[in-house]
Amino acid sequence: SAQLPLHVWLPDAMEGPTPVSALIHAATMVAAGVYMLARVSFLVAGAESAAHVIALIGGVTALLAALMATQQNDIKRVLAYSTLSQLGYMIMAQGIHGGSDAGMFHLYTHAWFKALLFLGSGAVIFACHHEQDIWKMGGLRQKMPVTFWTFLIGTAALIAVPGTSGFWSKEAILEAAHEHNKLVWTLGIAVAFLTPFYMTRLFVVAFLGKPRTDHADHAHEVGPIMWVPLAILAVMAVISAYITGPLEAKGGEGVGHFHLSLTAILSLAGLVAGVLGGWKLYAGRDRDPICIPLFARKFYLDELYLGIVRLFQDFLGMTLDALDRYLIEPLTVRLPALAAMSTGYVLRLFQVGNLQAYAFLFALGAVVLIWLVVF
Repeated sequence: SAQLPLHVWLPDAMEGPTPVSALIHAATMVAAGVYMLARVSFLVAGAESAAHVIALIGGVTALLAALMATQQNDIKRVLAYSTLSQLGYMIMAQGIHGGSDAGMFHLYTHAWFKALLFLGSGAVIFACHHEQDIWKMGGLRQKMPVTFWTFLIGTAALIAVPGTSGFWSKEAILEAAHEHNKLVWTLGIAVAFLTPFYMTRLFVVAFLGKPRTDHADHAHEVGPIMWVPLAILAVMAVISAYITGPLEAKGGEGVGHFHLSLTAILSLAGLVAGVLGGWKLYAGRDRDPICIPLFARKFYLDELYLGIVRLFQDFLGMTLDALDRYLIEPLTVRLPALAAMSTGYVLRLFQVGNLQAYAFLFALGAVVLIWLVVF
């Protein structure tokens, strides 16, 4: 499930067709780790230290991925890092006592609105002639009204606006964290602010304002074959938490029963602050007013991994070169050459150039051969 430090594959997995990305990031590949931990939750519950490590990894992944998302310009890459962050929430829940069900509940609700957002981004990319840079979009609200409203609903669910499915599942995780692990709860509250911030940034830059390029200016609404699935997923992004079925006793039992706790207050405050901050910073902008290379370059983790790989490659290369120079070459090249030279030198001793000596040696050899045959 792409948790630190093994997360680097997931953002690159969105390079394929958008429907494939929607499946991968919503309900298939990335769900495997969360589901596996949920199935062995009884084992995790019996190992307190392991549970703390799992929760901490999830919390740190959620926070760092959210920070990375704040500086991404590719619309699908922003959503990919949001997937990383939400997976961090789910993994965090698996390490909290009593939080496993809440994590699975969030996995269920997340599948709907994340599939909606990825398919919505695909519609935007298609309409903008395969442009993925949000700073080369703008003004799509008028050009693509259906995509605009469905993407807005998906964004609302992702940032946990009250009443949407994402609100109930995220609150269930944070409430469980508040009861049993204050450190990861703090990380979760921070993510509750960052998620509205970077999604407001994406939404405002891509859909509002004026078109920044000809491709955005000539964008048009996609056909029914593309917007009908968006409409269906938009409905489910709102109501999926209310039709949990078997999940009713597996994390979704609190749906429809809201209590104004400390977690809820801070979470809602983070939501409002994130949306207002994103709107204030990015509304009407033609370029990003914030430049944080550390976040844009993903905390330089890719460079770190490449550096480690290069060190290993250099060490391996030096080792193989030494083996070739001092073991393989002497044994397979120099030793046979020396043997051939020595054999030639010995044989050359018999090549004296004297006909009488050759006749004598021939006769001697014939006698020895006859003796061996007869006796």
